[in-house]
Amino acid sequence: MPTDSCDRLTADDLAAMPLFADDDRPALEWLADHFEVRAYEPGEIIVREGSPAKDFIVILEGELHFRRPSDPYAPVFVRAAGQPTGVLPFSRLKVINGRGTAVGQTRIAVMPASELRELVYRAPNLAQKLVGEMTDRTREFARSEERTAKMLALGKLSAGLAHELNNPASAALRSATLLGEAQNSRRREAIALRSQLIPPEAQSLLIKLSDTIAECGAGTKKLDALERADLESDLADWLRERNLPDELAGDLVDAGVRAEDLSPFTGLLTPEHAAHGLRILVCDHQILCLTREIEEASRRISDLVQAVKSYSYMDKTPTSEVDVERGIDVTLRMFQHQLKHGFEVKRAFAGNLPKIPANGSELNQIWTNLIDNAIGAMNSQVDREKMLTVRTALEPDDVLVEFTDNGPGIPLEIRGRIFEPFFTTKPVGEGTGLGLDIVQRIVRNHQGSINVDSHPGHTSFQIRLPLVRQTA
Repeated sequence: MPTDSCDRLTADDLAAMPLFADDDRPALEWLADHFEVRAYEPGEIIVREGSPAKDFIVILEGELHFRRPSDPYAPVFVRAAGQPTGVLPFSRLKVINGRGTAVGQTRIAVMPASELRELVYRAPNLAQKLVGEMTDRTREFARSEERTAKMLALGKLSAGLAHELNNPASAALRSATLLGEAQNSRRREAIALRSQLIPPEAQSLLIKLSDTIAECGAGTKKLDALERADLESDLADWLRERNLPDELAGDLVDAGVRAEDLSPFTGLLTPEHAAHGLRILVCDHQILCLTREIEEASRRISDLVQAVKSYSYMDKTPTSEVDVERGIDVTLRMFQHQLKHGFEVKRAFAGNLPKIPANGSELNQIWTNLIDNAIGAMNSQVDREKMLTVRTALEPDDVLVEFTDNGPGIPLEIRGRIFEPFFTTKPVGEGTGLGLDIVQRIVRNHQGSINVDSHPGHTSFQIRLPLVRQTA
């Protein structure tokens, strides 16, 4: 619990602090009479989340660390000795939205917010500083909320991206393990065969068969399951009749090898030697297939990494010539994990759009928020087709980008509030209410415009971005 200090503030105490130094003696005496001094032990809570905002506070000694437990991404705001906090003149703050904790032995001066109107009259220089402080605080709070919204969006994208990366990464690891096993098997068979006297004709035939092995799966691409099963059964019978391992039939069929291809080779060798040669052939095909799988998995990982790099505009200047359609494509790729589950995405791209001067990373934030909102809206409907249409068009002075979904629509009574900061229809913890506010601010910063048209089964956001930005 805070303790009331036996010391009272004096006009001289306040005059020694830069915050109060510009006001005259009567103002300082009035302030000293209206401040109450409180002391806190380290770790004590000075202000609590959810409590009424009713005091103007000045830190006299120690520090107050303010954080919002409900927002894991929010920074810690530190108020040190000589700095004001709490309710400031002309502030609309009604409820404390975080927790302020004493760090070290902390003393504060407290004045009821009801006295602030008279404070403005009696200490105008102090009031001017406090208004500036409130402006800075509002700006920093807005930046903090924007960072939180970005982190929430990034969290959704990174979860889907991690899933998308996990599949090819696991496939590459699995294929690499099998590739090692296939190479070891081939080496053993080659060593066993090397110690035998093999006719040159048989060696040539084995090399020829190995060189002509079809690409992975090419031997069965044009076959249905029944035809492949018949071929495997026939080849297994053929191998069995010649005392050769019939378990190789399936792999040989996959490699595009048939009985007529093997007859010249097996006729020159004993069954034991021929078996070693066939196993080498099978291992060669497996190695080819596994190498292709690793190559494909690596390509998919590389594509995803490139998508992330393009999405974030790494190594790019803040403003550059931006390909709008490519940015939308990359952003849709980032949502692939969500969109592949029951969504149909229609790209109606103009294809002839010129690049525009813009901050590519910020434009991708627009697309991210609009796509995320569309997904959420369509997911709220059960057993209905989910269609997201993205359209672009070239207008005389602008590039038009339109996102349309067939969700439930935006109710008329809240349509006028959707761009308000912190307004959200999502459950607590699922949205900050800043997505569309951020979209609108970015669009305005790019000297563009945004319009919405919505009714049940149809919601369309139209963004227009200028081809040429006006200099300030």
